[in-house]
Amino acid sequence: MPKFVGLMTFPRDAESTGQATESGIDRYFAWQEELRASGRLIAAAGLDPESRVVRAGTITDGPFTEASEIVAGYLVVEAADLDEAAKLFETHPIAVDGVGMFVVSEISLELDTPREEHLSRFERS
Repeated sequence: MPKFVGLMTFPRDAESTGQATESGIDRYFAWQEELRASGRLIAAAGLDPESRVVRAGTITDGPFTEASEIVAGYLVVEAADLDEAAKLFETHPIAVDGVGMFVVSEISLELDTPREEHLSRFERS
């Protein structure tokens, strides 16, 4: 079954305004446990708000100058297709409450994906 990653994003000031409430965290853990029990949750992790932007020989703090939202974490789920994956993330408490959002994409290249398949991605672009 295909895998999908949901990048959890929040407005930069969400933490400072206390929008991550205790009841929201409890609902998140219940949501996560339901997905885990169904065998559809592959991975989940929260990310530290401190980050670096790396590009063309330059490392800067950020991505504060580039983004009004921060990537706070990610979850990897299995679903039949992108629409089904999006519907799973639609039920996550931060999406339900409107506190944050998810950017959902299929994981199409993995660690063991052959070199030829990586190259074919550039040929299709």
